[in-house]
Amino acid sequence: MTKKNSYPGGVKLTATKARAVAMQEFGTAKGLEKEEVAMPGYFKMRLGSLFVRIHPDTYDGTGCIVVSAELACATGTSVKYLNPETLQDDFDALERNCKRAQRDDLKDWVLTNGADYCCEEVKRIWERG
Repeated sequence: MTKKNSYPGGVKLTATKARAVAMQEFGTAKGLEKEEVAMPGYFKMRLGSLFVRIHPDTYDGTGCIVVSAELACATGTSVKYLNPETLQDDFDALERNCKRAQRDDLKDWVLTNGADYCCEEVKRIWERG
């Protein structure tokens, strides 16, 4: 028997389960296919100009299935985390992802502008507010 965490992201995401996720989230699994140049368990599909990816969370290690969607003609990505057993939303994993993203944005801001400038900006905003 293979251990659960021997799979990428700790989740064995099969084509059958990816189809179930696609049906649940988008009402169709038409066009769902395995991503050829990715790790096992990565699937993609296209719905008009919407690009969808369904894969284990190999980035944050939450043990969830990640469903991401983005429009071809827009910026930003919509992300959802699902419990791999129940396929229900995992809001704790989503919150951890949001906090990490905020921390990364803050780090980028400080590295781009310098610590002295950022400290002065924070003081100025704090005193005004």
